[in-house]
Amino acid sequence: MEQSFRTAKQLFKTPHDPLLVEIYQESALTSKILNSFLSTVLDDTVGLAPIYGSKCTLTTLSISSESKTILVRLTNSKETAAKKPGRLSVGRAVLQRLLLSDLIKPGFQMDKLAAALFRDKGLRIKNGVDLLSIAKGSRLSPEALLFVLGGEASLHRATVLELFQQEEKAPGTDILDTALQAWAAYKAAVLKRNAKLLVKLAKINTNMIDEMHLDVLSKTIRDADRLVALKPTRQKNDVKKHFVLKKGNLGLTSTRFKTRLMRTQGSQQRIEIQTVGSHGQTRVAAKVTKVDGRAAILSLHGPLQGTLHSITTIGREPLTGAEKARWAITLQALQRTSTILENPFVQRVWLPSKKISWLDTPSSFIAIPLSFPPPRTLNTSQTNAVNTILSNMDADRITLIHGPPGTGKTTVIAAAITSIIASSDRNRTVWVSAQSNVAVKNVAEKLGDVGFFDFKLLVSKDFHFDWHEHLYHKIQRNVIRSDDFPEDVLAVERLLRGSRVILCTLSMLSHDKLSDFTRIVPPQTIIFDEASQIEVGDYFPPLERFQPTLRKLVFIGDDKQLAPYGQGDIPDLCSVFEMEHLKERAVFLDTQYRMPVPIGKFISRHVYGDRLKSEHAINAAGSCTFIDVATGREEKCGHSWINLREVDIAIRLARILHAVGKPYRIITPYDPQRSKLENALKAAKIPWEDKCFNVDSFQGNEADYIILSTVRSEKIGFMNDPRRTNVMLTRCKKGMIILTSRRFMEGVAASTLVGNMAKAWGVLPSSWVTVNPIIQGTFRPGT
Repeated sequence: MEQSFRTAKQLFKTPHDPLLVEIYQESALTSKILNSFLSTVLDDTVGLAPIYGSKCTLTTLSISSESKTILVRLTNSKETAAKKPGRLSVGRAVLQRLLLSDLIKPGFQMDKLAAALFRDKGLRIKNGVDLLSIAKGSRLSPEALLFVLGGEASLHRATVLELFQQEEKAPGTDILDTALQAWAAYKAAVLKRNAKLLVKLAKINTNMIDEMHLDVLSKTIRDADRLVALKPTRQKNDVKKHFVLKKGNLGLTSTRFKTRLMRTQGSQQRIEIQTVGSHGQTRVAAKVTKVDGRAAILSLHGPLQGTLHSITTIGREPLTGAEKARWAITLQALQRTSTILENPFVQRVWLPSKKISWLDTPSSFIAIPLSFPPPRTLNTSQTNAVNTILSNMDADRITLIHGPPGTGKTTVIAAAITSIIASSDRNRTVWVSAQSNVAVKNVAEKLGDVGFFDFKLLVSKDFHFDWHEHLYHKIQRNVIRSDDFPEDVLAVERLLRGSRVILCTLSMLSHDKLSDFTRIVPPQTIIFDEASQIEVGDYFPPLERFQPTLRKLVFIGDDKQLAPYGQGDIPDLCSVFEMEHLKERAVFLDTQYRMPVPIGKFISRHVYGDRLKSEHAINAAGSCTFIDVATGREEKCGHSWINLREVDIAIRLARILHAVGKPYRIITPYDPQRSKLENALKAAKIPWEDKCFNVDSFQGNEADYIILSTVRSEKIGFMNDPRRTNVMLTRCKKGMIILTSRRFMEGVAASTLVGNMAKAWGVLPSSWVTVNPIIQGTFRPGT
């Protein structure tokens, strides 16, 4: 035994005897130790609780009865019980015997634990019980936890919430907490009220699940868990300095959507307000009680004194509706109450070795010819892509379109939609979705550009109202905002007015009130734009929800542009474009029309293996200019970087472009630099809204002229990521100006994509410009 101690149990208002805790290394675990523990077990129930280490891997398992908890520190090696049961270590074999016994094994988030046992340790579990499944409402909310433990009236609320709030605690402080969590799981399971509910609950028996299926489920759960862990636990909120204080309520106005104040109801997030006054800095806790667009009302938990210094949200952002749906589906699959892994679309994506039958997923037997309104034309590769989307062959049930920058991905989507709606099949429907609202909006505008307006775009009020209404001016008549979603089918039918084409974000596909829309327009073909940015697990909710009507999936994207969020931290995170059995059949769009020819040729050679052709009116090398900001220096700013000299030069360039009426955007890879650039435009009294962007938020967008602020002057930083760099270099339609240091580009950064571009342009006259002409106001784009 590594350690033994007794601890008081103060979760419940009713007193309990101290709990004996014994800690063992897995290698020291024996049948004698296990049998000694089992002698304390009552009600045929033991509570389980885990400790997760780096990368969300399982490191420790706590097992508790009424009076005793054993806490087992697990080894790192994965000895797969399912594959090699005879090669288990003694300690792991003892643990597997307990996990596969007939004892009931309740735990909080048992889906996550069961998946981790298999994925990290090769262990399977029998009679696992997910306690939170008996709660009403959000399964992962504080209210669900309090309900499962018997209700707030019987608990010390603050103690309970602190026990299960681990994200801000230092490593090494969680041993006692985990022992108490396992004991709490036991106590929750034997409560009379819960016992009746738990009898009806499906158990998790991973020993009954096919190994390939369990591999898919455990990876999907682990990826979701790691993505949640990447969410910041502290977020500074950008707000206006002016505020209104009335009767203990603080009225504020958010200035940036990404850092906006959001309601914290149903989560453990809290707001910390820092003020500066005559007595120094003070902090006041608060809770957001109302949000209406940019305006927010905060209820203060103390007096506000001094000048407002900062507003900070503490605690991770609650799960979105789509994230909750994903967790619910994988839990149900582990409980074997969902057949998601029998879905042929799911099998085609995740289980390529399975023999797939499409008999229960009928296709349309009506051939659809390509129909795209003149005078618009499609090139050969675009025509092939559209015909593949229109194909009703089983081999094309899942279609991938690989579209490099400027190759007309939205044109292909528009041509497929106009063809379907113009066909004789009057019942065929199309849903178009993407990760971002901007990508969906771009598709909607393209449909409008080709004269097709018989569609509806569903958008959340949170994104639209008071923040991005200006983005939708061209298509406002097609927009249905989430707060206007009707409550009944007939009202939805009147609102849709016969439209068979619906556009929305991937998150919106999990919206609670979408059912009436899908009843009127059942999703048959779903086209996912920017699919290379979507992690494959995010498709589980729509594939489960629309299984009865779904006939075809189309994924359009480019694995040479932005990867799914989090791939830098989670290398095996992937989109459909990283799945070779799918990508090998992708249709490649081979002609770009956006960038001047020299830029297009460079990108083709260095990124797309010379497969990308360029058609453009501009063939001059002057379409790209490097500005040698020799005195610019990268500076640390929080966890990111800024370069103030580049800010100065970028604003001078913006003034020149604005004066001559040339449309432009400024993009940069670092968010603090984006903020500095935007604030500098404001200070210079130059139009600033929708002018400055982070690279990650600008994929799918373009502008006549692009100013790039690379920021770095000593270390490569973001340029280590060729996908982000590719996005940055492929946004301009007429010209691009790159702010950097020549010394840096010819030295440390020489082997990066930007460095290679600087090298290619460096042999040309006038490709590098000093800052002097810009300061003097004599610089002109393209000269």
